Amino acid sequence: MSNPKESDVNPADQGRPPLPPERGEAPPASHPPEQPPQGSLPPQSSLPPQTYPPPEPPPTTPPPPAPGHTGIRRTRAGSLWVSLTVGGLFLVALLIFVVQNTTSVRLGFLGWHFMLPVGVAILVAAVAGLLVMAIAGSIRIIQLRQAFSKLNRKNAARPPRRPDAQ
Repeated sequence: MSNPKESDVNPADQGRPPLPPERGEAPPASHPPEQPPQGSLPPQSSLPPQTYPPPEPPPTTPPPPAPGHTGIRRTRAGSLWVSLTVGGLFLVALLIFVVQNTTSVRLGFLGWHFMLPVGVAILVAAVAGLLVMAIAGSIRIIQLRQAFSKLNRKNAARPPRRPDAQ
């Protein structure tokens, strides 16, 4: 086969790279490909449009830690230390309150009458409120544990469900 002349070139093939030479043919003379004039549209291809695979779903890795987060997990010992520190600071503030409020007041409760410093009276009232809250919370926890145990016994008596059964 012979190399095509410029007059034999199809106008639709302009701007495409030349085809590689077939076996036994001499390579075409190298010259820079013709550039289409500025502002003109590139020639339309007769090739079918390419189909692309569907996009991959985003990775399911956990999001990066928030700024300032070191990635160190909390422990019970660390939580206990923080709680004891906050509790100690609260007790120091309470002690300062009791020492500064030493003026005695007359109190009456269920027929009893006594004299106490204001700070001590408020401290006793706070401790009494704490005890009432602790008793009420303990009763609720006991109720929830009993309900959970009853539910576990009920589920243990029932035969397990087969996954294929509807």
